[in-house]
Amino acid sequence: MRTRIIARLWLPALCCLLVLSGCAGKQPKTLPLGPVEEQEAGVLWSGFLASKRPPALDADIRLGWDVLGSKGSVSATVQLQRPALLRFAANDPLGRSLILAVADATSFTMVDNRIGHVYRGGTDSKFWHSYVPESVGPEGLFCFLGGCIPEGEAQQVTLEQDVERKGFWYHWQDKQSMRHYAFLDRRSGELQQRLLFDARGDTVLELRYSDYRRDPASGYVWPGHLRITGEAITGTLTVQVEKIYSHTPQGAAAFRLVPPPHFTVEQVP
Repeated sequence: MRTRIIARLWLPALCCLLVLSGCAGKQPKTLPLGPVEEQEAGVLWSGFLASKRPPALDADIRLGWDVLGSKGSVSATVQLQRPALLRFAANDPLGRSLILAVADATSFTMVDNRIGHVYRGGTDSKFWHSYVPESVGPEGLFCFLGGCIPEGEAQQVTLEQDVERKGFWYHWQDKQSMRHYAFLDRRSGELQQRLLFDARGDTVLELRYSDYRRDPASGYVWPGHLRITGEAITGTLTVQVEKIYSHTPQGAAAFRLVPPPHFTVEQVP
């Protein structure tokens, strides 16, 4: 039982989503915009959506959690690639892989080297949604972690100013009736916060981005620190980027996983 609980901590930290029943969340406090501020906010949003975004990420990270009475952190490597490719490895202090996982838009494979067991299933499965809620599809994970907005989303937004006048809030509703809020700093133009509410008004997730890293060659940016809190998360999750190796897309083989033949395999619903 303890092994099962510990195993379930790494993926929520990676995906930044450990969603429980939750309770009603609070929307941001805002001020109405005057004509000048409305123009400024519109230009800022258009520039943000049009900015150059990385197609991929290959990085070393440190995952931290203080969730459900358990507190700790683990070193890991993560590879992400648009639109929905993921490879993740949690490592012990000697650099040996404890857990490996790969996923695409339709399926995933998770290998727990500690117990010699493999989990396989679909990203629409009940098992997968016990880690990643239905509100965050495989194609949306990259931007939730990378501080961007998926292409084609948020074309019609409501603009408001935050009460401290440090930036602007932009909110919209998606096809699943989820309400999204995004906060841009008016000086840097960076996405500093995202909020996601379900149709009932419950907080699904809250993300705060900081310490953006800019690659000098490509100009791509990626948040160096991500902090996840919220009324639907009983604790705090953090992702600290320790080193970015590349934003260059890799071949499909990097996102395939062939477990050792002696491992047991479980097809999960």
